[in-house]
Amino acid sequence: MPLVPQPQNARWLTGDAVEGAKGLIRETDASYLIQILLRAFGNGGPMEAVAATLQTLCDQARSTVAQQNINAPLTVGGQSIWSGYDPGGRGEFEFNIRLLATLHVRANNTLSNPLAIGDVCRACADMISAAPNHPNTAPGLAPIAQFLHDLQNAQAFNKTTNRVRVKRRDILDQMPGVGGTQWYLPPEDVLGNIDRLLGYYETGDISGTTTDGLGVLAMLSTVNVAAIGTLDQIKQQLAAMVNNGLAFTSFAGMVVQMHHSLPECMMALNLMPRDLGVGNSAITQIYSPFLTNTGLGEINNVYTEWRQARYTALGGAGQVPANVTQMLIVVQDIFQMPNRATATHEVALILPVTAQDMTNNAYVFGLNFYNRIVAALNTANPGPAITLEKLSTAVFDQWFGPDFDPAIVNPQFGQGVVESVQRGMALPPNLLQNADHYRQIAAPFVGQAEYGQVEPAQVGNLN
Repeated sequence: MPLVPQPQNARWLTGDAVEGAKGLIRETDASYLIQILLRAFGNGGPMEAVAATLQTLCDQARSTVAQQNINAPLTVGGQSIWSGYDPGGRGEFEFNIRLLATLHVRANNTLSNPLAIGDVCRACADMISAAPNHPNTAPGLAPIAQFLHDLQNAQAFNKTTNRVRVKRRDILDQMPGVGGTQWYLPPEDVLGNIDRLLGYYETGDISGTTTDGLGVLAMLSTVNVAAIGTLDQIKQQLAAMVNNGLAFTSFAGMVVQMHHSLPECMMALNLMPRDLGVGNSAITQIYSPFLTNTGLGEINNVYTEWRQARYTALGGAGQVPANVTQMLIVVQDIFQMPNRATATHEVALILPVTAQDMTNNAYVFGLNFYNRIVAALNTANPGPAITLEKLSTAVFDQWFGPDFDPAIVNPQFGQGVVESVQRGMALPPNLLQNADHYRQIAAPFVGQAEYGQVEPAQVGNLN
């Protein structure tokens, strides 16, 4: 097994303490993801040149909208990427060029708005995706558009099975237009369950914007003078960014802005094709929300500080050991409760683990982990709702083996755990009265749904 748990040091949380631990994770992640953006795109950073190109992209979009001549426009295959723009057009191609024209990343050759990086990447990706179906656009954008599309795992993004988010209709609620306010993730949504299991609030589901943004950053990294590199070069650069950790920049701003959670972005990357079909363009890094990656080069110092801060936030004492992490695993949350749901009955477990082969292990947070979640959700359901109790048991079995039982902590469960599960799930009185084993709490609950397991897609050479 890739992880060795330390159940003797586990801590059970109920009620407000669960929400407090979730909040600490979110705040810590946001703080260090911003630092990664500043480090990578700031002066002297490994992506300073890409930041300048992002600003050039916005400047040229403004000139395009104003119908001004552009000196040295960005080109693909020798043709301007702005070809085909119609000043009176109302299509997606024009819409996203106009959106780019409103954005700014740098001022006076210095990074001034790191959160705009994601917005620029998203608008650029949408512009590229719309180009093949739009008149007179540069033909060279079509294979890039297809490549961006193929980075998204078809089954994980299937809106009728695995990705079943629901659009909110709170039309009188003036909330910002971000993923966490626009979408509701019902109990049958795969990434929704993963979010809740790992202690994150529901947000926007598996993140296509992450793969799109990564593709755009890889594309802009190949720019030589004003010419975008070949598709092969883009693929090679994309694989390199994942392997050296710079792919964090493709989703850092989205997590901070609440468009997506950290697991939603990481899973989108982990389910991408591993072999991009060009020479040495294989992706070898698996990103983990437990912060167990290694070999992250230019961002390693920030990443190490982030890992320490997360460890401390979840109750770890002193310097985080090199091979240890703290997991927050939510056993029951408000979204799975029938009848009158309340955070009073939430239950979570903070579990220290020792990592063995945790980095780049698909069983920790890759394709194998995802399919294990799907298998747990696909089982029959005699209970009142799909719950995290059974789901977390299946994940524990995968990570730690069938003998793991956090209830060996003395006392066997934290104060109020059994009562919180019983009341939160509206179980018959005394059903769990004599539970002394974790699986006795999980046993009444299993999932029910029809999900498709993901397969490792392959992107061929599209040149």
